[in-house]
Amino acid sequence: MCDALHRERRLSNHVNPARRCQPMVSIASLVRKTFKQHGLTPKKWMGQNLLVDPSYLERIVRAAAVKPGERLVEVGAGLGVLTEALADEGAEVWAFEVDAGFFRVLDERFRSRPTVHLIHGDVLKYAFSEMSDQLGRLRVVANLPYSISSRLIFRFFEHRDLFDSLTILLQREVAERLAAAPGTKDYGVLTVLLGVSASVELLFDIPSRAFYPVPEVTSTLVRITFPEQPPVTVSDPRMLVRVVKAAFAARRKTLRNNMRSRMTIPAETVEQAAAEAAIDLDRRGETLTPAEFARFTDALIRHRICEIAY
Repeated sequence: MCDALHRERRLSNHVNPARRCQPMVSIASLVRKTFKQHGLTPKKWMGQNLLVDPSYLERIVRAAAVKPGERLVEVGAGLGVLTEALADEGAEVWAFEVDAGFFRVLDERFRSRPTVHLIHGDVLKYAFSEMSDQLGRLRVVANLPYSISSRLIFRFFEHRDLFDSLTILLQREVAERLAAAPGTKDYGVLTVLLGVSASVELLFDIPSRAFYPVPEVTSTLVRITFPEQPPVTVSDPRMLVRVVKAAFAARRKTLRNNMRSRMTIPAETVEQAAAEAAIDLDRRGETLTPAEFARFTDALIRHRICEIAY
């Protein structure tokens, strides 16, 4: 189950002297100047809102508990503000950026910095298994692009055996969905999938004025941790994804109706599995806990195997 902590964790008192007194205007002015010099414009459709408040930048770095020599992954490096902060703490950073203009700026900025490795490409298509083979279980620290944050989190779930933790900045409404309780309007597919595989902590909010350009939403720093022993065991995670997506396909319909219309499993098998798992099919999918979804999925798998064997 997700352990949703809607309060800030106690953070380290360490502050990098190089950034302690850096005024917000210096970062914001530098970002605007860089845009002008390189003829760049932030793309709203890509969710390019860059963090320019050094006090929140420092809090993110402290919340991530960055250690010297640690290897980190950053997604959506932008113009390199967070990249530099992580590198200044002694981390070795693998930074993804898909925007060609931003990448040119990053290449100029970090060309002589051997601890920053830039990757120009679509992170949604990247083979993280190759990186994990080289670096071990991965830790992500990033201001995720708003436009792909949900898809990215789903991808991290799919490859959760490769990731240790994610310290990520999200729109507050997305963050709240990840930690929502069953039966609430925010409870959804990602809530369930993270509920069986991870712990989720909402650390602190960051106001829109801390970004350039200023977005229309508040952001929240979230920590997602994938333990080697997940909170809830499920025998086939891919089958779980199918069941959960079917259950939420039409939120106002019962679990029975959604399973009938969205899954190619005989109704009798669904009824038998539900009875075995003590799941009332007249409930809506949004009322099931992650553990109940896992139990129902495992029962469905057992009954389908029995049918095939028979």
